[in-house]
Amino acid sequence: MESIIFTTDASIVLAELLGGIRHENLFIVADKHTVGFCDRLFEKVDWIPSHVTVLDCGEEYKSIESVSRIWTMLSKRGARRSSILVCVGGGVVTDLGGFAASTFKRGMRCINVPTTLLAQVDASLGGKTGFNFNGLKNEIGTFSIPEKVIIDVHFLSHLPVRERMSGFAEMIKHGLLSDREYLTRLLSLDYQETSPEDFLELIRRSVTIKDEIVSQDPREQGLRKVLNFGHTIGHAIESLSIMRGMALLHGEAVALGLVAELYLSVKEKGFPEEIYREVRNFVKRYYPNYPLMEHVDTLYGLMLHDKKNERRGVNFTLLPGIGEFSLDNYCSKDLVVEALSQV
Repeated sequence: MESIIFTTDASIVLAELLGGIRHENLFIVADKHTVGFCDRLFEKVDWIPSHVTVLDCGEEYKSIESVSRIWTMLSKRGARRSSILVCVGGGVVTDLGGFAASTFKRGMRCINVPTTLLAQVDASLGGKTGFNFNGLKNEIGTFSIPEKVIIDVHFLSHLPVRERMSGFAEMIKHGLLSDREYLTRLLSLDYQETSPEDFLELIRRSVTIKDEIVSQDPREQGLRKVLNFGHTIGHAIESLSIMRGMALLHGEAVALGLVAELYLSVKEKGFPEEIYREVRNFVKRYYPNYPLMEHVDTLYGLMLHDKKNERRGVNFTLLPGIGEFSLDNYCSKDLVVEALSQV
């Protein structure tokens, strides 16, 4: 947790971290929404606007072309291994920027300033970087821990409710992976009335849950696979939605994936059905419906490309109970289709 800094003013933290950095060694990546934060964020730092790469917004731009734009800026402006790339944005920006930093000159320094709830509790943490390729989510990537992650809750005041709920899906996953008390608190939260400051304690809790798991298995050889709960099906749903031009936000797809994979957990591991129904009802109340049953073969085909698969079939992490994990479960296609029908 030493690398994760919680604050209500990221500009002060950046001034402290970057105070001794010459302006020619500071580079920034943002998107068309978050570039507007840069003047305030770096007001106490000597920086050059030409050292900023501004990416297009959206999962459809999480591509090698976007990474190449960052590499081009770094190369043309003379970045070195000792230079710092600061990634200001949501999960797409931190994934792309982190990948570019981890590969440019075989690795340069990187700081993440996540500006969405999803990035603050998940995407900017743990060192997974990458981009989508050939229609597949995060098909190419690296493990590369950022030097620092600066979590400023005041960014959340700029978020639409839909974006906030996208991040909230990852927090529900953290509740399922930790304890009943935290999960109940999340499911009973009036998210529309909760201020960013009130979210801070919950964000700290979710970050702690993820950090404790990642620190034990940074390269996802075992325990860290539990953080993929809901994502095997969720990533397939997200990829399908992009292919159909009806893109869901990452957390929206994960929320649907959580319901389906909890259903698998009920059937295969005896997960309590009462808790499954609580989560399912919450997701149905606050997240969009999507026509999954019209595309079951496509969805299953996408799942077959999941990075956790080590033999024929689809590899799931399942939960016997809250805070209990079962790794490497290969479920039949019929059962997976049955789970999709419950979403």
